[in-house]
Amino acid sequence: MRIELDMSSAVSSSVMESARLKAVAMTAEEALSDCNFYCKQDTGALIQSSLINSDFESGVLKWAEPYAEYQYTFPRARRDKNPNASPQWCARAEADFGDNWKAVFDRTYREEIGR
Repeated sequence: MRIELDMSSAVSSSVMESARLKAVAMTAEEALSDCNFYCKQDTGALIQSSLINSDFESGVLKWAEPYAEYQYTFPRARRDKNPNASPQWCARAEADFGDNWKAVFDRTYREEIGR
């Protein structure tokens, strides 16, 4: 018995890892935008801190103001600066956009694998 495998169309593990990293970064950027849509806002510093301190390549979103955790868990949100403001803005964004985040990851991963 003889078996031959045509590996010319196989995707290397380095290409797969590169595609995964790109998909994570794109998904994190999308998720941050959606989370900030619901983020509480007064001076804009909380949202700005997320843009500066998040690590998209690792998929880590971070609001780095000293009051961020308090504001996240505080059960009320003023809506004079951001009419969409919500307590636990990431949970709200995930509920509303989580399926889209999965789609962004899948689409980006497939596109990168196909390059």
